[in-house]
Amino acid sequence: MDSAVAGLLAAVVGVGGTLGSAWLTQRRGDASRREEWERLERTHRAELAAQQLESSREATKLVYTEFNAAARHYLATLNDHAHVLRIGYDPRESLAMVETARVDYRRQHAEAQMTVPDTVLAEVRRVDLGLGSVYGILARLSHDTARNGDDVETVRDKITQGWRDLSRMRAMMRTDLGVTRPSHE
Repeated sequence: MDSAVAGLLAAVVGVGGTLGSAWLTQRRGDASRREEWERLERTHRAELAAQQLESSREATKLVYTEFNAAARHYLATLNDHAHVLRIGYDPRESLAMVETARVDYRRQHAEAQMTVPDTVLAEVRRVDLGLGSVYGILARLSHDTARNGDDVETVRDKITQGWRDLSRMRAMMRTDLGVTRPSHE
């Protein structure tokens, strides 16, 4: 019996080893598949985050481009209108062009207020205040309601400052987009 028990015990150990080996192999395979799935999931999340970042950057770039173009066009029409007033021509047609540019600018400004970071928004505010000041003086001059100090020379100085403000704003936008490095003024 000792040999029968020993044979039975050897058979049980052999079957147990075979089953245990299959179970361990299955567990290692499951762990390997789980690790692979987690790695793929991390890669997918990283790719999605990179796509979202690029999409956000492109949206910001579009807002910057459109706002910059609208502000430059608005300032240029204000400048043209100042020339019309200085020469003494009828300002109605020129004023209509200013109003059209102003409407587009205001729309772009509203969008910029909701999307640009605070550092750039400070420059957007500076540009907006300057444009508003020029517009106010020109509107009063056009409607013969000028205040003390409202004259074409004041407007010319403010327009020159407006171009400087636009350049500074554009530089800040380019820095924010990573196109240029920050200047150390």
